[in-house]
Amino acid sequence: MTTAEPVTAPAPVDAPESEGGQTREPTPWLLCVLCLLVPALPTYVIPPGALKGNGAPARMIALIMFGLVVLGFMLVRRTSQPRRVNPGAVVILVYFALWLTTYGMGLLNNDDFVMASNKTRALIGLIAHVGVGLYVIARIRTAREQNIVLGCLAVGLGFACLVGLLQAVASIDLRLLLQPPGFVVNPEINILQLSFERQGVNRVTSTSQHPIEFSVLAAVTIPLTLHFARNAATRRVRLLSGAACVVAMLALPAAVSRSGIFAVVTALLVYMFAFKIRPIAIAVSVIFLAIAAYMTLFPHIAGALWSTITGSAEDASIESRLEDYTRVSESFREHPIFGLGLGGSVPTEFGYLDNEWMGAIVQGGVIGLTAMALISGSAMFGMTAALRTATSQREREQAYTLGAMVVGILATSFTFDLFGFEQTTVIFFIVLGLLWSRFNIPISEPNAHPPDRIGTAS
Repeated sequence: MTTAEPVTAPAPVDAPESEGGQTREPTPWLLCVLCLLVPALPTYVIPPGALKGNGAPARMIALIMFGLVVLGFMLVRRTSQPRRVNPGAVVILVYFALWLTTYGMGLLNNDDFVMASNKTRALIGLIAHVGVGLYVIARIRTAREQNIVLGCLAVGLGFACLVGLLQAVASIDLRLLLQPPGFVVNPEINILQLSFERQGVNRVTSTSQHPIEFSVLAAVTIPLTLHFARNAATRRVRLLSGAACVVAMLALPAAVSRSGIFAVVTALLVYMFAFKIRPIAIAVSVIFLAIAAYMTLFPHIAGALWSTITGSAEDASIESRLEDYTRVSESFREHPIFGLGLGGSVPTEFGYLDNEWMGAIVQGGVIGLTAMALISGSAMFGMTAALRTATSQREREQAYTLGAMVVGILATSFTFDLFGFEQTTVIFFIVLGLLWSRFNIPISEPNAHPPDRIGTAS
């Protein structure tokens, strides 16, 4: 099942044709560029000027996508019969409307300059992220386009994992390798001067703002590269994908993050449903052998990660999070419906909650919690939608790959501020859009006669 126009529809004059004579869809170049830039170029590399983080290349592309979606809705004539609606797009629009409501209510508060600026940045980020999800749903129509987008995303994520691995084993820092001429490092973040350390081990960040974010990116890289290692069209691509998967496996523990381990375990638990028992048993054996080899080659990193996991009860970061939740409950009692408004929780007052659901309660109250539950449920049902549109075993496995990625990212919403980090958020909405992009439900015209509806029901 695809959402492309019927083959009897007239094609553009300059549209390229395949060997079979049918119109071949154009490559989604703008989305491909975004998939390469998001993981490969740090979000803190920005053009000089007042825009700062909002001037980052990936953020600007995302905002352009939102504008294109709006223009397409207003100007493009819809001629397909019957009319169709995409449930994923509807959910994203409702999610957008709910957060806009909290933003509007938050403007009624008497905020200082810092709070008002934080709310404006949060609104711009919301527009950009929603624009990415809607653009993917509107633009991607076929399995070929999905493969191209996922291939570009695998390349970008593979580069980020390579940067992280080199930071861990060779002290080689390639974060700014792709920095465009004239761009500078955001002085507000100053990430290059920060040092992340745990259990005596320097935690790698790669191109991300924090080791936790990088660990989540490495976690979702594993099922994505595994998919291409099994299903790529050429042997060379399969070998390169397998190498990228190994790099991701080696780089992930170097972040020394519980969230990354939680994400990869969750993602692989979803991904394994694409296989039968025997391949799963072989994979589990290989994983145990890989863990043993890693502990032998990098004992200091493995020891630090194990101490972090087993010593969570005495971890100072866990204790600080529990203390912050007291402030969350107080804020919810004072602002139960709309919260403090989108962007209303600044780290100087609430600290880093390390829980996206708690952040949603503070910023949006019941409305924000509803929005978070809605977008999470959409991700879960999106995998079902992708499976229903799959027409081959390869597309079925790809649906499980997308589901593994989105579930792996969502699993960490309970352990860190997921939507406060640009790379993980943009990739989440890209994958969410891909899950829903080929699933459309036909709707009847309000004035259509019964014979017309019967004629267009196929």
